[in-house]
Amino acid sequence: MEKSLRIKGAESVLNLEPNSSIAIGYHALFGSHDDLMLLEIDEKLLPDILHERVALRGQPDEDSVLCTPSKTYAIKFVGNSNSPFLIPPSGQFPLCENPQDFDGEVHGFAPVIKVAPGNMELVEVAPKLDKLKLLLSKNPYGYEDVLEMDFHGGRGEK
Repeated sequence: MEKSLRIKGAESVLNLEPNSSIAIGYHALFGSHDDLMLLEIDEKLLPDILHERVALRGQPDEDSVLCTPSKTYAIKFVGNSNSPFLIPPSGQFPLCENPQDFDGEVHGFAPVIKVAPGNMELVEVAPKLDKLKLLLSKNPYGYEDVLEMDFHGGRGEK
């Protein structure tokens, strides 16, 4: 019996029917790929992320935070006891040309590009206002400034 092995990307795993299987193998570019991380998010955050309304903030000596227009989240790394596979979408990378033969009925082949040791998790936190207070204390805004702005038509001209 001749096997036909269709090489697909992540779509083949996402559309996998119950009680069926797919062959998983190493992609030609398999490696550590330190530039790829999984981020677990709540569905409510998805629109902000997809529409680029989030920012990562923090100094080199501080923990990074993810900021949306209304909330701040600490970013924590959580290790996994399982081994999540990262499989690129079809057409994302050139696929290996000669996948191995697999026993049994195989409906496709999905090449793994990375095994993720964990994922980043977001935890809502209160924003740190200490820096803002420090910046504002260096140049206090007083009642005289308000009167001056009112007198000059709100343009702040002296």
